[in-house]
Amino acid sequence: MKQSTALALLQTGHNVFLTGSAGAGKTYTLNQYIHYLRARRVPVAITASTGIAATHLGGRTIHTWSGIGIRDSVDAALLKRLKERKPLLDQLLKARVLVLDEISMLHARQFSAVNEVLKALRDRDEPFGGLQLVVCGDFLQLPPVGQRGERNRDKFAFMSPAWVEAGLKVCYLTESHRQGDSPLNSILNALRHQALQPEQRAQLLDTQGQTLQGQLTRLYTHNVDVDQINQRQLEQLKGDAVHYQASHD
Repeated sequence: MKQSTALALLQTGHNVFLTGSAGAGKTYTLNQYIHYLRARRVPVAITASTGIAATHLGGRTIHTWSGIGIRDSVDAALLKRLKERKPLLDQLLKARVLVLDEISMLHARQFSAVNEVLKALRDRDEPFGGLQLVVCGDFLQLPPVGQRGERNRDKFAFMSPAWVEAGLKVCYLTESHRQGDSPLNSILNALRHQALQPEQRAQLLDTQGQTLQGQLTRLYTHNVDVDQINQRQLEQLKGDAVHYQASHD
């Protein structure tokens, strides 16, 4: 699906799941829709499952916006307390559209909790309290953090009853705007679907003996590897260490 087709569907007011591989323009399409809504003075809540993702969109985490915080379930006592928080109640009542980015990292229980809170505080039994729901992300990327021993399939938001209840229309963006139609893009998509072909594997193996020159940015999946490199670089600095005492009024 092209970005323009997805945008046209969003503008109809349907609940939408916007997805696609990296570089397909998910965030760009989201921003286009947000601009469309704001130009028409439609109140839109911009949220994401993580702080970094929320910052990229100029929004807040779904946990803060909805009032669930770190909880993954709600009860009558919590709903009563949330209703007494007037600023929270006002913002939930004012919104007409809820944008939720990086959905892959939001646990199914938290997705359900947001649904319950919106129904209760907006006093409407429709999915997500009658808001247009726009969720965005790629379930082939980072998964939610679950409890020890929890099955991966039980973590994802699409396993929540709220996902089925929302009746999301799937917009799968297929045009890559980052890598183009290149061997690299083909390899990335093959890895994403766990369908790497022998010739693509050979292309990757051919690169393992390459020598890279200069100070290059390195990407790692774990903080411990990053910390080790940072520490080695610090130890190579010449001169004596200087300590500064900070203070503020």
